[in-house]
Amino acid sequence: MKQKESILICDLTHTGSKSYSPNLIPYPIGCIKSYCLEYSKFTSEFEIEIFKDPQEFIDAAIKRKPAIIGFGNYVWNLELSTDIAQELKSMNPETLIIFGGPNFPLENTKREEWLKERPFVDIYVAGDGEETFTKIVDSWYKLKNIEKVKRENISGCYSIIDEKLHKNQEFSPRIQDLDKIPSPYLEGYLDRFLKNTRLSPLIESNRGCPFTCTFCVDGSTSRTKVFQKSVSRFEQEMEYIATHYEGKMLTIADLNFGMFSKDIDISKSIAKMKEKYDYPYYIQVSAGKNNKPRILECAKILDGSMSLAASVQSLDKEVLEKVKRNNISEQQLLEMTKSGNELGSNTYSEVILALPGDSKEKHMKTVLTLADSEINIISMYQCMILEGSELGSNFSKKSWNMQTKFRVLPRCFGIYNFGDKEILSAEIEEICVSTATLPIEDYYESRSFALTIGLFYQDRILLELYQYLKNFDILPSELLQILHKNRMSYSNEIKELYRSFDYDTKHELWDNKEDVRKIVKKDKKVLERYAKGELGVNVLFKHRAIVALELIKDIHDAAFLAALEILKERVPQEFQKCKEFLEELKMFSYLRKTNVFDYEQKFTHAFLYDFEKLIGSNFNEYPIKLENTIEIQFFADQKQKIMIKEKIEENGSDVNGIGKILSKMLGNMLQRKVKFKSGIMKENILENMEISTSPGEFV
Repeated sequence: MKQKESILICDLTHTGSKSYSPNLIPYPIGCIKSYCLEYSKFTSEFEIEIFKDPQEFIDAAIKRKPAIIGFGNYVWNLELSTDIAQELKSMNPETLIIFGGPNFPLENTKREEWLKERPFVDIYVAGDGEETFTKIVDSWYKLKNIEKVKRENISGCYSIIDEKLHKNQEFSPRIQDLDKIPSPYLEGYLDRFLKNTRLSPLIESNRGCPFTCTFCVDGSTSRTKVFQKSVSRFEQEMEYIATHYEGKMLTIADLNFGMFSKDIDISKSIAKMKEKYDYPYYIQVSAGKNNKPRILECAKILDGSMSLAASVQSLDKEVLEKVKRNNISEQQLLEMTKSGNELGSNTYSEVILALPGDSKEKHMKTVLTLADSEINIISMYQCMILEGSELGSNFSKKSWNMQTKFRVLPRCFGIYNFGDKEILSAEIEEICVSTATLPIEDYYESRSFALTIGLFYQDRILLELYQYLKNFDILPSELLQILHKNRMSYSNEIKELYRSFDYDTKHELWDNKEDVRKIVKKDKKVLERYAKGELGVNVLFKHRAIVALELIKDIHDAAFLAALEILKERVPQEFQKCKEFLEELKMFSYLRKTNVFDYEQKFTHAFLYDFEKLIGSNFNEYPIKLENTIEIQFFADQKQKIMIKEKIEENGSDVNGIGKILSKMLGNMLQRKVKFKSGIMKENILENMEISTSPGEFV
C-alpha cells in the first residue's frame, strides 16, 4: 500500500517566555485541515497534521519531509515562520511552501517587495484560507510542479513569476455558509490541543466585520459582509469543547459579538453549556460597536461571564472620521457602562494613541471621559502599524505624516533547534510615535499619562474613593488630572517609578527594523535576556507590577492627599468630617489591595464607619459613623487562591511575571474579600476575567 504524503499546517506561537503568546487553540488552521480533507479530490494521496508549538513542528518537518507546508502569518509569528520556512526550503527545495493570514500588505508594490524578500515562500493566500488552500493542494497533486502551480490563477494567490508579482483577484473567495466547513472540533482534529489547559479554545459563530476601521486588518471592504454559522452547529461545538477541555476560558473570534440577532441564541447556547458542564467560567470576545441594548441582553444571559466592551479608540470626531470609525455616542457609552456595572459585568474600553488627527489633548480627553463614565478598565494602546491594514500602507503613512519606531513584541521571541542549527527569532512591531498633530514629545507625555491611569484607576484600585467623591460632584477626571500633574511631587518611590517608566519608554524603541532584527540574531545571549525579562517586557505592566508588589501604600497616600486638597477647597465646612472618614477609607482600601499576590496573607482591622452598608450600596451612600468599632477581616477566598496560584505557576512571581498577570486579569481577583461578623460580603462585580491585550479589536 502506497504511503500517504505529509501536509503540515502550522500557526506557530513563540515559547521563549515559557508561555504561549497568544494562547489560543489553532482553530483557523484546523478549519483548513477539515475543509481540505472534505473537499479535495486527492484525499487518498495525503494526510494533514497541524501544529502550534515551533519545536514540535520543526522536528516533524525534518522527519517527514512534507510535500506541502502551510504557515499562518500573524503579527505574533511572522519572523518565526519565515526563519523556519527558509531553513525548510533550503533543506528540501521541492516542498511547496504556502503562507496565508492577515499580516500581508494591501498595496501591490509592498506585496511584491514582501515576496521578493522571502523567495522561499512560493504562494501567499490573501483572505479566507479553506477553499484556496484546497485548490492549491489539488493543483499540486495534478501538476507536481511548483512553478506550474503558481501559474494556475487560483483566486487570492500571490507569487513571484518572472521577477514580477503575479496574482488573480485581490482576495480568496469567502465561504458564505460556515456550516460547510466540517468542524475541526467535532472531527477530533483539535483534541490534543484541548488537553492543554494553558491554551484557550477558540470558536466562531460568524466571520466578517461591517466596519472599515483603517487601523484594523479586518477593516478591508472585502470583509464587510458578515457570514453566519448555525446556532445548532455552534452548540454542538460548544458541547464538544465542554466535555473535552478542563480549563475555564473560552475565546470567541467574532469581531462584533452581541450586535446581531442570532447572538441572543448563541448566548443562550453558551449559558446552557455553563449550566450543564460548569464551562465556560469566562469569555474573551470583542463586543459589538453598536446595538448596545442587544449586547447588554447577551451579557445578561451570560450572567457575568462576558466583559462589556466599549472599544472607542478615540472619542474625538475628527480622529474617528480619519480612521473611518463609527462609535456609539457618549450618552450611549454612559448608559451601557451603568447597565453593565449593574449586571456585574466588567466593563472595559480600548483607546489608541497616535491615530491620524490625534493630539495629546484629544487623547487625554477621551481617557478622562471614559473614567468619568465609570468604565472599569481603560486599555491604552499605542498605534501599532499592521501590514494588512489600510493604516499600514505607504499612502496612509505619507498622508498623515506618521513617524514610526520599532521594538520587539513582548513575549514573542525564542531560541529553537533546527537539526544542528539554532534559530534565534523575535517578532518586531512597528508603532507610530508622531503625526502631523502629535509631536513626539506629546507622545511621550501621553505614555506617562497611561502610567497614571494604570496606577490610579485600573482594576478598580481606588473605586471606593471615587464613589465617595461623587457625593461632592467630584469626578475621577478631576482627581486624575491633579495626580498626573503633581506626579513628581509625591514619594521618592513614585517619582523614581515615573523616571524609570519614561526612560524605558524611550529606550525600548529603535529607528530601524533591520537593526532590531540584527541584534536579536547576533547572539543568543540577547534573546536569553529577553527570556529573563531584562529586555523587551511590556513597560506599562512592568511598572504597574512594581506598584502591585511594593507601592500600594504610596499610591493610596498620593491619591487620598490629592482628594483632601480638592475637598478642602470645595467643601471647607465639611472638610474635618471628610478627613476623618478618608483616613479609615484609605486603610480599608489599602488592606484590600496591598500585594494580593501574597494570597495567604490575612488582615483584621477595627473601623468606626459602617463599611458593611457602604459595600452593599457599592459605596454610593454617604458614610455613617458607628457608636462602636467593628472588626473587618480581609482575605483571599479559595477561588482567588487557586486562580492566583495558577497564574503565578504559569507566569512567575517576579515583577515580569506579575506584569504578565496584570495584563490579563481583571476584577475582584485583585481585591481581597471582606468578612464581617454577619458574614462575607458578596459584591456585584465579576470575580475574574481575561481580555485580549491586542492593539486592535481582536488579534
